[in-house]
Amino acid sequence: MKKGFTLIELLVVIVLLGVIATLVTTSVMSIMGDSRSSLSDTQKNTIEQAAKQWGTIHADELPLDDSVFSLDIDRLADDGFIDSSDLQDPKDSSKLCGVVEISFDTEKNQYKYNFTKKEC
Repeated sequence: MKKGFTLIELLVVIVLLGVIATLVTTSVMSIMGDSRSSLSDTQKNTIEQAAKQWGTIHADELPLDDSVFSLDIDRLADDGFIDSSDLQDPKDSSKLCGVVEISFDTEKNQYKYNFTKKEC
């Protein structure tokens, strides 16, 4: 009697390993995509918080009417409110460019900050 595996047994093991590898790869890619999206949201909130700090110091430049003030994130970096090395898009590691649009909400009597990404 011969000892060892038949060709069918080896093929079944290879197919099972392939299925397991596919499932693991799909799960890992999904988790990485979710983490990049979460990092992008966190980065947006950080930029908006930096703009709020900037606005506190430069309140005389902000509008008190329906107009919108556009604050470039490069100016936030130049003024030291954010670290310029943090200005990378988490999705593709390219340089992050954009503006924070600051408008005055007369109903709530406060400023609204909205970061908009743009092409460099």
